[in-house]
Amino acid sequence: MNMINKTVQRGELLAARRAITQKQRQEWDQQIAGQVLVWCRTHPVKCIGIYSPIQSEPDLRAIFPEIATLGIQLALPTAPIRNQSLVFLAWEPGQALMKDRYGVLIPTETATVVQPDVLFIPCVGYNLRGFRLGYGGGFYDRTLATIPRPQAIGIAYRIGLCDLQEFDYDIPMNSIITNY
Repeated sequence: MNMINKTVQRGELLAARRAITQKQRQEWDQQIAGQVLVWCRTHPVKCIGIYSPIQSEPDLRAIFPEIATLGIQLALPTAPIRNQSLVFLAWEPGQALMKDRYGVLIPTETATVVQPDVLFIPCVGYNLRGFRLGYGGGFYDRTLATIPRPQAIGIAYRIGLCDLQEFDYDIPMNSIITNY
């Protein structure tokens, strides 16, 4: 299998994701959101780490209130220190958010730190073995290397399926939810 450089591959996958039409993106987001809701209804968990979409990631924000009504605590990640694991802050739909130093929306500084049972992790790309390609910062890999390890559910558009070079530090997702 001929592998390409992760930086080049990331750029190509991000360009393909940005090229998705608004209509197509809405349809795919609804397909993914429907599967995420089914997953949440059939897997009893207390806390799920979600994400604020950036760079044309699948947008699940419309279903966050419904997930919360299932009695599941939602938490958003923040990267407080470079080269460290993510920290998850409790959040409820409607609560105020602020931008962190990366421009990502996170709960305000008064939010409580929590340990999610499950993380919904956006993927730039992914392969059939469950490995994901992210933005290259390693935040999710470091987070998944912690004990106890949360269950990892990748969230991606099907166009992100690719050949992916795997390294020792890469940690596979437990599963990946995509649009059909």
